[in-house]
Amino acid sequence: MSTNAARRPEFLEKMMTAAAPRHEPEVEEAERSLKESRPAMPTPMLDVVFRSGKIRSFSYAYLAEVEFEPGDTLTLKFSNGATVYIEGRGLAKHRVQVRQHRAEAIQESSESELALDAEGVSQVERIHITEGENS
Repeated sequence: MSTNAARRPEFLEKMMTAAAPRHEPEVEEAERSLKESRPAMPTPMLDVVFRSGKIRSFSYAYLAEVEFEPGDTLTLKFSNGATVYIEGRGLAKHRVQVRQHRAEAIQESSESELALDAEGVSQVERIHITEGENS
């Protein structure tokens, strides 16, 4: 009986310090590659692209109001005080995409695109941004 008592602490110690389960090398490699390839969760942003190539990105999280005036003016008001004025034609499509946070970018049309007078084509003639008090 004394031999069992001597073994018990060693046995308990082994149980208490059990090693983490190991997987086959293929499983470990797959788990590692999954962690490396998992893309970061993107923060939805709207790119405002100017004819000059300048780009300004706005977080959809701060989009407070979208106003559309037929004739075609689209106004985006952000809670940081910035307001984006978009003028052109056929902008109703952009309004729907922005309202649903689906538009990736709104881009000013190039001079050659503006020269085209195709029916049903959306064209952004001018973008103007004003900064508010909070920006």
